[in-house]
Amino acid sequence: MALEAWGHMVVPGPGPGSLVLVAERPDPGLIPAEGSEILWWVQQAGAEEVSAVLERRAGWVLLQDRPLEAAREALRHLRQRDLGSEGWLRQMLHLASLDDLLELVLSRAIRQSRAQGGAIWLRKENLFYQRAGDGSFPEAPLPRHAAAELVRRGEAFPLAASEQLGILRLLDPHESPEQFLQGFEDVEPLLLNAWRLEESRALSFKDDLTVAQNRRCLEAELPQAVRAAAAKGESVALVFLDVDDLKQVNSRYGHPAGSIVLEAVARTAQRLCRAHDRLYRYGGDEFCLLMPGTQARGAQKLAERLVQVTLGQPVLLGDDHLTISLSAGVAAFPEHADGAGHLIEQADRALLRAKREGKRQVVVAG
Repeated sequence: MALEAWGHMVVPGPGPGSLVLVAERPDPGLIPAEGSEILWWVQQAGAEEVSAVLERRAGWVLLQDRPLEAAREALRHLRQRDLGSEGWLRQMLHLASLDDLLELVLSRAIRQSRAQGGAIWLRKENLFYQRAGDGSFPEAPLPRHAAAELVRRGEAFPLAASEQLGILRLLDPHESPEQFLQGFEDVEPLLLNAWRLEESRALSFKDDLTVAQNRRCLEAELPQAVRAAAAKGESVALVFLDVDDLKQVNSRYGHPAGSIVLEAVARTAQRLCRAHDRLYRYGGDEFCLLMPGTQARGAQKLAERLVQVTLGQPVLLGDDHLTISLSAGVAAFPEHADGAGHLIEQADRALLRAKREGKRQVVVAG
């Protein structure tokens, strides 16, 4: 038998290790529970059928009319955990997010270059931010000139250079760049499409007035933050902020003045927040602050500081210096809530208490 002649130990039936599945067509229903990767040896295969099986289990699809040597080559790639250009692109097409694609690009580059580790930075305006990495390099943002200098020295490799999408850095690679950059020309359009989609979504999630994220963005991101906190055994805090008596400001000075006040509050909040905190315009005179990895007490301290700093920074409206006051409600998962919707409810109730009990204060749920 050819497999044995090639040095493989053949065990009939499903089991651990690489599987060879002989079938008329690739069929997800034929995938057994055991086995790490599959070589599909089939009579016919359409693109959708190939995609359907590769998205469920890593592998290779080969037509039976191909020379037997092609199967040997496919098995060699499977043993090296390299899906090849076609299989690698098919796998990428099924990944849902830009971060998933970047992780796959990075892991493949590390594996093919036999590097100790690596990271990928993506461009946002004039900075490059690390979006995928294993701790091999500091996560600090890179100015555009610094990223360009790394590329010039051969210490980083551009991704979609024409659009300056990002850079890839590898720690102590043992293969030449040609080895692990081979096939990236085919990958770049997929990355660019995912990047542009993310950018367009980010714009749709922006509040036009304050440049904070909007309520739609909070509703998309809060469940993700809660799931991440639950998986890590951490807390995530939510702070609801309300500008006190904004209707009176609008009545006295006009709605443009109210907009100025909201912009001032947003600037102050963004200045006081940590880099990984997220500010949202929840609607009207309300803001919302999402604080990952934070318990209620930590969120309360930040909210209290925000209330005090805002009071001490009057807004100039014509000849008047208007003092702005805030009320805040704080809740945390899992301390006060068991899910994203419950967390919003608890923080909102705490805010209502702060308003009822005199404003200019912070109330914690519970």
